Amino acid sequence: MKSHQILILGIFVLGMTMFTAKALPNCLQSLENGHIDWTTGLFTATGHASPEINAEGKAVGMPGSARACATRNLIAILKQIKISGDLTVGEYASTHDAILAGIEKVAQDARVCRQLYTSALDVDVWVEATFYGRFLQLVLPDHIRQIPKISELKQGSAEPVKKTLSAVVGAKPYTGLIVDARTLNFEPLLYPTIVSEQGREIYSSVFISREFAVQNGVCSYLCDMGQALASARTGSNPLVVKALRKTGDKTGAIVMSMADAKTLDRETERHIFLKECRVIVVVKPPV
Repeated sequence: MKSHQILILGIFVLGMTMFTAKALPNCLQSLENGHIDWTTGLFTATGHASPEINAEGKAVGMPGSARACATRNLIAILKQIKISGDLTVGEYASTHDAILAGIEKVAQDARVCRQLYTSALDVDVWVEATFYGRFLQLVLPDHIRQIPKISELKQGSAEPVKKTLSAVVGAKPYTGLIVDARTLNFEPLLYPTIVSEQGREIYSSVFISREFAVQNGVCSYLCDMGQALASARTGSNPLVVKALRKTGDKTGAIVMSMADAKTLDRETERHIFLKECRVIVVVKPPV
């Protein structure tokens, strides 16, 4: 009886795990010969090589050739990534030789995550690399700069620190920003921007510190609101706002309502969590 109960429990847990995995897909962008996972910050490419005949007339698998093919495909994928609404990595690198060389180095150093031989000695290789660190340092715009720590006014300063209403009444401060953009046809970007209905910048290079943008990305992309609310990135009390639309210009910035913009403006902690890129954009799950 006890073993029967354990079996039922095991089946239930397995079923829930499978359901959760299905219900919470990563934000994948499928491309030829690979994909971009905007949730984990990983890009993956595949490469194929047919066997070659050696001097003895025997077919020999060519894993090195498959790896080289995967590297070329990964470079092609990296070039397709959008930095902003009007600029791809490839377009940016085409006018900066050092950037192009750095992108090629990222692809060459990618990790082999899977290798498969067929009975005919064909070889397929999968390689993956991450956005975070070197790649983002290469491609993020130069105007995203390091922001120094915000120092509090020294004791005895002539100007006292102004407290917001939330600070006065003891309300819990916001710890991050979650933007619900699921109703928009918004494609993930390395450097998304958010503006108010009046066009005022809410989240852009002015507020972002390069150190955090390079380490963690300008924002994280998720396809499930529950997953976003549970994310450590935006902390225990994130401000959740609804994206109204995208701007009609080439940047395609996310537009926030005037009411939400005012709520964010009143939050003194916003300078800290925006600087540290504690921002999540929730987008439509992949079809």
